[in-house]
Amino acid sequence: MLVDTSVARNFAIAGWTDHLVTLGEGRIRVAQGVLGVAPDEPGELDRAKEFFERQTRMHPAGLPEYTHAFMAAMQLHELISRRSTDLEVVVPSLEELDLAIRLQAREAREWRTSLGMRTRRLDAGEAVSLAICVSRNEAFWCDDEDARIAYESLGGRECLTTLDLARLGVERRLLSRTEARAEYEKLRRVYRFFGPPWP
Repeated sequence: MLVDTSVARNFAIAGWTDHLVTLGEGRIRVAQGVLGVAPDEPGELDRAKEFFERQTRMHPAGLPEYTHAFMAAMQLHELISRRSTDLEVVVPSLEELDLAIRLQAREAREWRTSLGMRTRRLDAGEAVSLAICVSRNEAFWCDDEDARIAYESLGGRECLTTLDLARLGVERRLLSRTEARAEYEKLRRVYRFFGPPWP
């Protein structure tokens, strides 16, 4: 199983990092690029944390906007600090990098369309994560619709979104339905997560 940036970000911001570890059977696995192998190698999760840190400087302390940004930055910092413990960074092979590049290259637009994707290219973290999962026959936890379509077209076996995983957390009694729904809808309302509404 590999987790994309959106799912990892959402679970961290909701305060559910421990639940994501449990759902991942003891660890969270992300591709290099979503997070660097070492602290001095920035990744997409680092940039997400930095975005919220900038937001705290734009709003006076005490305002809801400040509090939401501060909490998000703190929770993302806590997730990132787990690197090398229960957060594993997976390094792609050269073949996997080739596939990731093809999923982003302008000249491969027609091929991507043949997979059922829209014309846009995938983000780097999504592309590398998808390539690793397809190559190694691993489950892919991802929110991006195009990435999910490409993963399934390339033979992927299981793709779960933030919503799927939150509901799985309820099924496994990690979360109450009330808490899961409230935090999920907060991600959509406050943190600009564009996932579908809770059913």
